[in-house]
Amino acid sequence: MSKLAKKICARQVSYALALLGALPAAQAQNSGATETAVPDSSVVQVTGFRKSYTDALVMKRQNIGVTDSISAGDGRFPDLNVGEALQRISGIQVNREEDGRSASVNLRGLPSAFAKVTMNGMDFAAPVLGGATPMGAFDSDIFSAFTVVKSVSAADQSGGIAGNIDMVIAPALSRKEGAFVKLSGEHDALGGYNSPKLSVNVAKKYMDGQLGVFGILTRKTEKFRRDSLYINQFTQLNPATTPDFARYKDYYAADCTGQAAPCVAAPGGTGLKSKAGVTLPSDIRQGVMVNDGSLTSGAFGAEFKVSPQLKAGAQYFFSNREMKGTSLDILDIDYRDNNTIINPTSAPFLHSDGRYYVMDYNFTNPRVYGSMRKQPFEQKSNGLNLKAAYTDAAWRIEGTGVVSKATNYGYQGQVDIRNTAKPLGASGLGNGITGRVGLSGGVDNFAMLFNQSAPALGATQLTGPWTWGGTGNSPTVTNANGDVFIVAGSDNYANNQVKSARLDIERYVDLPWIESIQGGAQLNKNQYNSRAYRSSAAGIDYSKISSGFVTQSAFANDFFGGNAGNYLTNWQTVNYNLVSATLQPTIAANLQKTASGWVNDPADGGFTSNNFSMDDDIKALYLMSKIDGKLGGVRLRGHVGLRHEETKQTVVSMDRTGTGASAVFKTNTKETTYKNNLPSMLLAADLSDKLVMRYGNYQTFIRPNPRDISPISTTVVEDSVNGGFTVSLGRVNIEPYTSKSQDLSLEYYNRPNSMIGMAVYRKKIAGMIVNENRDALLCPANGYNLGLGNWSVVGDRCISDLAAPAGKGLNGKYTIDVNGAVNSPNDLIAEGAELTVQQSFDFLPAPFNGMGGVFNYSYTRTKGKAPDGTPAFLNNVSPRSANFILYYETPVWGVRGVYNYRDDYNLPSGGTFSGAARSVKARGQFDLSASYKLTPDLTLAVDAFNLTNTFRQEYEGTEAKLRRADYDGRTFQFSLRYTFF
Repeated sequence: MSKLAKKICARQVSYALALLGALPAAQAQNSGATETAVPDSSVVQVTGFRKSYTDALVMKRQNIGVTDSISAGDGRFPDLNVGEALQRISGIQVNREEDGRSASVNLRGLPSAFAKVTMNGMDFAAPVLGGATPMGAFDSDIFSAFTVVKSVSAADQSGGIAGNIDMVIAPALSRKEGAFVKLSGEHDALGGYNSPKLSVNVAKKYMDGQLGVFGILTRKTEKFRRDSLYINQFTQLNPATTPDFARYKDYYAADCTGQAAPCVAAPGGTGLKSKAGVTLPSDIRQGVMVNDGSLTSGAFGAEFKVSPQLKAGAQYFFSNREMKGTSLDILDIDYRDNNTIINPTSAPFLHSDGRYYVMDYNFTNPRVYGSMRKQPFEQKSNGLNLKAAYTDAAWRIEGTGVVSKATNYGYQGQVDIRNTAKPLGASGLGNGITGRVGLSGGVDNFAMLFNQSAPALGATQLTGPWTWGGTGNSPTVTNANGDVFIVAGSDNYANNQVKSARLDIERYVDLPWIESIQGGAQLNKNQYNSRAYRSSAAGIDYSKISSGFVTQSAFANDFFGGNAGNYLTNWQTVNYNLVSATLQPTIAANLQKTASGWVNDPADGGFTSNNFSMDDDIKALYLMSKIDGKLGGVRLRGHVGLRHEETKQTVVSMDRTGTGASAVFKTNTKETTYKNNLPSMLLAADLSDKLVMRYGNYQTFIRPNPRDISPISTTVVEDSVNGGFTVSLGRVNIEPYTSKSQDLSLEYYNRPNSMIGMAVYRKKIAGMIVNENRDALLCPANGYNLGLGNWSVVGDRCISDLAAPAGKGLNGKYTIDVNGAVNSPNDLIAEGAELTVQQSFDFLPAPFNGMGGVFNYSYTRTKGKAPDGTPAFLNNVSPRSANFILYYETPVWGVRGVYNYRDDYNLPSGGTFSGAARSVKARGQFDLSASYKLTPDLTLAVDAFNLTNTFRQEYEGTEAKLRRADYDGRTFQFSLRYTFF
């Protein structure tokens, strides 16, 4: 028997091995490390909610580093998806701004892309397009547990600066024999949609327990809805379109010459109150997204105990989320036209940005857009995991192999019909549409109304003859009235493949302080292929455009479930299926067809940026010494190690020179090699039988998601008017960014199944990727070998030695306006603290002994400077988040309530739906779960989500400047589970 086994009594070994079998991620982190002896009273037979929290607590105590886990209580996670389940863990935040319940998660104050997602402790191909792994792509029923490894060791997979999130499928021999079938149904209250689900789970052992097999198969329909209000643009009132404009003269300057920005001039302006003008919300959209499809997932495995020392097993998993019926219906009212009359009905107020705003007004002759967007998507992942392990008193040898593939694919087919603002004419009404807007009262009192009942879109807007926009495969077709018919949309694909082989060898020794020496090697071949296309109106037969294309929106009378004040009910939209069946062109040989059936526009920037492939060949070695001893009477256990990785990266992408029809594309290949040395030290001190202190000091790094860095080579566009070139550099020279992290935690296990813990951490992140547009810093003498001559810096400008045409350029030479991305020379510091209180009240007399609960709270902050000296910050991360969980459970029934809170946080600017940089309002949500055993074999469960009916809101500066609001409504789940044996 090894030294490890001698230190633990038989009962504790049995319980720990069963739990470790279900949670191999934590086992991988501490492979062979000495576990803490847990008092016998903490090992109790519990089920349901209590079992899930008890298992997680035992696992946390056994580990060396800081970890948190959740396990399936009686075979289920009572949450909408994996991301919703994970947010119950301290330091995790689910990103609700993502459509389609993609549910990526932030960890420890860092955005979602900073966390590494693994499967059973190993790399796998996740269905990533851009950003992070969409946790909503997987059905939680196929997993046994999720472990968040916050302190990363040399033996763990690299790539998680925030930490590693491991999705665990328990091996066959660690599973309890049995079989059950679960029938479920989900009700989306906002849309009134019902979605059924079937899950089958079987585990069986043969040959006196030497051979185990299992299978899990789930199939669910997904149909749910999100309503959104967008305020996309803000512009200034102007004298030409605002009646009695003189009432605003004190908010405008008479002349902006020599004035500091922002300055807006107007006739008669006095500037007594402001020189920045009066700003109003000028582009408002109502949108409804219906997500419609299915999610099919499964996991199958076998494990054979060849001898007492040798086990071998195989697992296969797959998950395929096909949302073929997803669509977005938008009504867009745009008030920015020079023919649109705006008459404010409320007084200007001073906003935190120093500008004055009016949020309520009457309008005449706006632009009205009806837009239907079909946007199906697929998130698909599968993989085979092979593992063999040999263990005796002296050695532990494990070999693992992974072959995994994933696809993330989606397209948007967009068709718009646009009633434009017309010349006002003698009537002064232009297109005849009048109405009012009210936003000063927030979402609850929102108003956007037409004064007339006649449809804003109809036959007039669809009367020919039509003229196509022409060059560059334009999306626009225009009729004689100036109305517009639009064909647009984007295709996006990413195929991801991982092949990995790993060998771990551990030698147990009987030396002072040294318990074992562990080392290993890993080879990875990771392939990522990205494709993108942009639809256009090229080739359609304009004569077939018909008034039948317009139809009444299905959502005109229940937008936001009726909870958005006086929303616009006069809502026409486009019959997309009829349009595509009528107009989609026959694609000529020299043109490219998009997935939605239209003609691609190769001049679009998305087409250039996102057509590439990236291959990473990775070699990794690690060596780790495991320690166990006493210092001053205190037991100290842990490990010290070093991981070395070498990566050879090959990028195949496109250069683009010129724009529009004259654009020239050339394939380019770039190879880069980089190395990383990653030391780690994780220690756990058992200060008493109830008190554990942990310390971690480790380094890791991130290979950024390929789509996030868009590794195109370059685009070059000539500015013939001014005598210069605009050069957008590719990011093939970007290197991964690294982190030096320290963790410190103290955990007090005050009673069985209970704990009070505090953890603090600090991460020093180097080489963050930042945009750079200061020409002088991106101006090498060789001009990146682009054929644009030799470059030099003059003042703060980049100048070529090529002679510019007379009267152009600078000093007779071409100017170079260059932009790109670089690894920041400045460090970013992320610091935080996490408090967790978990208590079981089973020591109380009945009926109070069925109670238990968890409270966790996390706080984070960032410090640092951007390259230009401005303060650095991270988007999409809340400084504070918390969970309050309370449950009550008996042998027959149980109920759990969860209140999740997330503080406000920043979002970046960009895109037609977001506008400027903005913030998301703090949000709390209450969820409830209950279960009841109708018979010993039949259980009924009910789950309710967002019972608080909470909106999600974005604002700019303060909440008075609303930018977006999302409403998902309440969701309910019902399930019946029958156990066969």
